[in-house]
Amino acid sequence: MDLFSALHAYLQPSPPSWNLAGRTPASIQSMAKVAVIMACYNARNFLPEAINSVLNQTFRDFQLIVVNDGSTDGSAEYLEERRQQDPRMVVAHQKNQGQQAAANLAISISDSEYIARMDADDITTEDRLAKQVAFLDSNRDIGLSGGQIKRMGSRKAGLISNLPLAHEEIVRGLLRNQHTLCNPTTMFRRVLFQQIGGYWKHNIAEDWDMFLRLAQISRLANQPDCFLFYRLHTQSVNGRRIVDAQLHNEYAAALYLLREARQPEISYEEFLRDHRSRRWPQSWLFYLDALAIGEYREAVAEIYSGQPIKGYSRLAFSMSMSPMRTIRRIANMLRRK
Repeated sequence: MDLFSALHAYLQPSPPSWNLAGRTPASIQSMAKVAVIMACYNARNFLPEAINSVLNQTFRDFQLIVVNDGSTDGSAEYLEERRQQDPRMVVAHQKNQGQQAAANLAISISDSEYIARMDADDITTEDRLAKQVAFLDSNRDIGLSGGQIKRMGSRKAGLISNLPLAHEEIVRGLLRNQHTLCNPTTMFRRVLFQQIGGYWKHNIAEDWDMFLRLAQISRLANQPDCFLFYRLHTQSVNGRRIVDAQLHNEYAAALYLLREARQPEISYEEFLRDHRSRRWPQSWLFYLDALAIGEYREAVAEIYSGQPIKGYSRLAFSMSMSPMRTIRRIANMLRRK
């Protein structure tokens, strides 16, 4: 078996001061069956829709915990204003440390039975929590459940996604670096999250690694229902960040395979050395494919934001860099449930 990458370790951030809306930590921790976790960094323009979509859930036994990750655009002030209006909201503030640290902090504030992820720029459907709680309550072998999404731009939303429902197909896709779960649709059991030690220390692809580690102690699932309008942005995607995310996804898959084989884990640096030396010219194609993903995402955002000529031109460019993956992504996007 090829040895890929990185030392398995987890970040336990030192807790910053946070605002608990006049309640003690103990009173918050015992309040709700579900904790909805949202990390926020400079998302002021999208926060009203995101927060309203959570607070308007038909399921009522939840708390919304938002961690402001050092925003500089007025998000902190807006969050404090909303916190004062609704006792179900808890707001924490920290210096900018990234989404992984913010999520770990948010989860540490509550000990709800279930943790639901949510992004600060998306919109969730009003029945999401009710359907996910009912599903997890009825399926004790499922440790994490996600759902379908509709990608949206500034003008319209697309078709419902076709993410696989069964554990085996979800894991198979993750190991192939294919998105078979959408993180802001997921709900998982807090006790299992604690059992695997939380998110890893790398401030990228923390969801991918968490999915695969949960898959080794429980089962994963997607529900057929659409739970989220997933916002795509037309501003340029950071190509280096896309490449880093794809590399860390593969690293998480490598660690999964090593654990399955009961072999010692290796460091990310070891993984990179193996990736660069053993896979040439495949490694060069990997980088092209990763860059094509960024172009594809920006193309879809432009198409859904009223810029079809620009979007379809970019889509053609993406296809020229990675024909098979782009075609597969388009086919999955167009396939109706």
